Amino acid sequence: MKRQAITLGRVGILLPIAIIIPFLGSLAGLAAMILLVVSHYYFSKFYEKPLIFKNALIGTIIHVAGNIIGGIIMALAVGSALFSFSGDGVDFSQPQEIANLLFDSGLTIFGTIIMLAGMIVGFYFLYKALVSIAEQTGVKLFKTAGLLYFIGAIGIIAFFLGFIVMFAAWIIHVVAYFSIQYEDKPTA
Repeated sequence: MKRQAITLGRVGILLPIAIIIPFLGSLAGLAAMILLVVSHYYFSKFYEKPLIFKNALIGTIIHVAGNIIGGIIMALAVGSALFSFSGDGVDFSQPQEIANLLFDSGLTIFGTIIMLAGMIVGFYFLYKALVSIAEQTGVKLFKTAGLLYFIGAIGIIAFFLGFIVMFAAWIIHVVAYFSIQYEDKPTA
């Protein structure tokens, strides 16, 4: 069971590299989330720690739900702005007019806040799951990756610098999955 958790985790953590492929990038992101949640499920079964899976699942659901709800709100804001200004002869080559279209109603800002809140709360639960995995496997890089994901999610608010921190977290997460041993060493 631990072998399955590690294998699925390794494949899942490397799948985001496929983002560079135009259509497959979105599917790779979805597949990566699913594989990582299943990996956490197998870890929770192997170590008999159901909180690993519970926290990973809650974090993933909150993150995805925040993106979906925030995206719908932003799409409604953009759609209503375009509809209401379609007869006014807005010049779409002017960035200022486009910004006014998007932010006049406040729904775009509200949608963005929901997406950020979902990301922060989701990564907090992922952090808790990765701390549990780090404790069970002895690979402390899982805890470091989880903390950096959480800090990066908060840091996105500050001029999107959090993306750099989250990229570093992803690299550490990859190293953590490839540092884990397939079989536990026997205890004396």
